[in-house]
Amino acid sequence: MATTNPKRLAELFIKDRTGEKSKSTLYNNQGHLRQFCDWCEENEIDSVRDLGGEDFLEYKFHLRQSVSDSTIRNHFSTLRTFFKFCYRIDATEKGQELATKLETPDFAKGDLSRDILMDFEEVNRLLDYLSKFEYGTKKHITFLIFWHTGCRRGALRGLDISDYAPCKEREHGTYALLTFKHRPETGTPLKNGKEGEREVMIWPEYAEVIEDYLEMKRRDIQDEHGRKPLVTGPNGRHSKSNIQALIYALTRPCYYANDCPHQRDEEECEAAYYESASKCPSSLSPHPMRRTSITYHLDQKNWTYEAASGRFDASVSVLKEHYDESTKEGQRKTRASQFFKGDQSTL
Repeated sequence: MATTNPKRLAELFIKDRTGEKSKSTLYNNQGHLRQFCDWCEENEIDSVRDLGGEDFLEYKFHLRQSVSDSTIRNHFSTLRTFFKFCYRIDATEKGQELATKLETPDFAKGDLSRDILMDFEEVNRLLDYLSKFEYGTKKHITFLIFWHTGCRRGALRGLDISDYAPCKEREHGTYALLTFKHRPETGTPLKNGKEGEREVMIWPEYAEVIEDYLEMKRRDIQDEHGRKPLVTGPNGRHSKSNIQALIYALTRPCYYANDCPHQRDEEECEAAYYESASKCPSSLSPHPMRRTSITYHLDQKNWTYEAASGRFDASVSVLKEHYDESTKEGQRKTRASQFFKGDQSTL
């Protein structure tokens, strides 16, 4: 089976071009791909098959912080050729499609014009649907934990049953706890290592769903290390790619609202199938869903950056620069709440 890891494919790509291209071209290609692979690793993208339109949009935003648009065009020129190579060696069936999506760095047309956040009202519609028609299922639990904790998919994957402490009266009220732990020796590292370990409070209404899932729906299964995953997959622990596919599928409006805002015929729509759900212009992958959750808590719940930092495993500076996509009014409210709590540094 062909490798799908971005870093390994980049090595093969450069090796394939050695002797055919000039040293300067290879040097530039290596630099562009090194940055792209580092970004993929930071965002827990382990396979080129997991990449979609939102990812390229996010990568463009990432590059724009430090380079000019002309440099971005050079980066994307390398990536277009790289994904054509991936398609040629059967690393991804979407290679030609991905190369096409990289034709312009401003992403003004096509699938890449989609919003990078999910509308908060749509999130509530999805939660209502899951609560009514998929209560306590793996789908319900996966999305609920993502939304309520804003965790990364790797962090969700690494949760065991023992990491959940049931809802009870505690020092600051009634709540349950989820503990995210760094366990690389058994295949579930956290992005920020030991520093990413944290306890996250779970409100009672969400804790009740988790406990009902554990009692009624969870498969009694262990992973290859003898651990009992909280969210189970077909062979024990859910893979990150399976989690990504699930989030794509759940965030299609036709799934939770029985409606298509794109006027597509469901019988003919390629995104109607679970395996191709990412082709829906409204579907989101886990990374933008995490952005949506963080933005919601900063904007709608008036959380301070400091409080959000601990919960979401992201520094205050990163939250301010990359994750707070709220309105100007919402950002003003966030800063104002910090002011009244005695932190005037962000005003």
